[in-house]
Amino acid sequence: MPSVWLVWLIVQEYGYSLIASSKLYGSTNVPDEVHCRTGTNRTLPSSFPVDYQRLQPTKQQQYIDYKLHYGLRYNPSKPNVRNGTQEQHPLRERKKFLPPKTPYEPPLLSVFHIISFVNGPCVPRRQVSTVEGNVGHDNGTIWTGVCYHEQECNLLNGTPMDSCAGGFGVCCVFRFGCDGKTEQNVSYFHSPHYPLPATDALPCGFTLVLQRAVQQVLLEFLFFELQPPQLGNCVEDQLIVSVQNDQRVYPVLCGINTGQHMYLDIDRAYSHRLYLSAVFNSKQPRAFLVKITQLANRRAPASCLQFHEGVSGVLKSFNYDNNSVLVTNRKASYFNNLNYAICIRRQPMFCNAVLANIDTSNGNENTFQLVNIADDGSSIVPPNQAGVEVFSCPDDFIAINFVRLCGERLNDGSLVADASINKPVTYSSAGPIVIAVHTDRSTVGRGFKLTYTQLVCTNKIR
Repeated sequence: MPSVWLVWLIVQEYGYSLIASSKLYGSTNVPDEVHCRTGTNRTLPSSFPVDYQRLQPTKQQQYIDYKLHYGLRYNPSKPNVRNGTQEQHPLRERKKFLPPKTPYEPPLLSVFHIISFVNGPCVPRRQVSTVEGNVGHDNGTIWTGVCYHEQECNLLNGTPMDSCAGGFGVCCVFRFGCDGKTEQNVSYFHSPHYPLPATDALPCGFTLVLQRAVQQVLLEFLFFELQPPQLGNCVEDQLIVSVQNDQRVYPVLCGINTGQHMYLDIDRAYSHRLYLSAVFNSKQPRAFLVKITQLANRRAPASCLQFHEGVSGVLKSFNYDNNSVLVTNRKASYFNNLNYAICIRRQPMFCNAVLANIDTSNGNENTFQLVNIADDGSSIVPPNQAGVEVFSCPDDFIAINFVRLCGERLNDGSLVADASINKPVTYSSAGPIVIAVHTDRSTVGRGFKLTYTQLVCTNKIR
């Protein structure tokens, strides 16, 4: 009985499969009446001789352009249906003739990218005559620059004059000739071919782009020798100072003004440029070097064209000097139409200031001459006399201690009544020390050169 059940189970498991395999063996087509039994997985042994490739219907292989369909960066080879071989892709054929690729080399990092340092002020040890190979008069100029990388200095149109930052940087000096333009804190404007003299008749301009925080600009005339004025007016040579959208009038300079300076008040809300224009109208030699400094903090009191901070110093009118290096045609005199203030910082614990026209180097008296002409053409103040107050000094004067002084002697009459003697004048008023300078448009004189000394307070304030 168990054997009967065993035979029945074998027939149920393998009966249909044996029948189907016997008919499929050696045949390429499967009859439509042969159907697989559903429900149970039927697996054949791996040794069963069935050719599955022959069971599939024969079909020609279809080529798919994957590059066109999917946007791939390669192009699969396309089989050749004629001889069963694959054609070589044209791109691969071209690659045989291309030169081999050179290996990629990353750019080298320069010192400019690796080493950084503070761009602080510096003073080069070499002078401009040494740098440029010129032999000129500029042997005592102390230049001021900024420590930059050499590449930065070249990009900013600066002149490297010395090394700094341990040799990794250069002391970059921003010095410009005609048509120069910069926005640096400290820059220089000089005549063509400086330190050699300029002999061509030409206009020469410089533009300073004012920084956002600037409040004042200091102009220092390190070297200034132009042709002299004619009757108080600069005709042959001129240096004109102007500020954008600023209605204040600054003196037009010529003659000898080495060592002079100017403070310009800046209103940054309206002014964005400062212009310096030099005009040469002859073939005579001249040269100038102007140092320009932008000040973020106000140094001089407002409306002071000139400002002195020492306990002692020298006050001098424009074009007072009568000695020069380049210019042979000299005519020492002040200019027409001047109206400006010279201020002195009152030092702590100092009350008064004494002004005199005595040269401290040799003890000689400096020439003092401020001329006022009456309607008939005669001098209001007699020759070799001191003029005091408005009746004697209506037009050309300096005001010390709020008293007008003019003539050919410095004497306010407080110490000696003799007007033919030079005597010191004491500034004893409270507040800032201000010396007013005023001239008209007619006759001019030599001007003034005064020494001042501040005195320590000796009396208690009551």
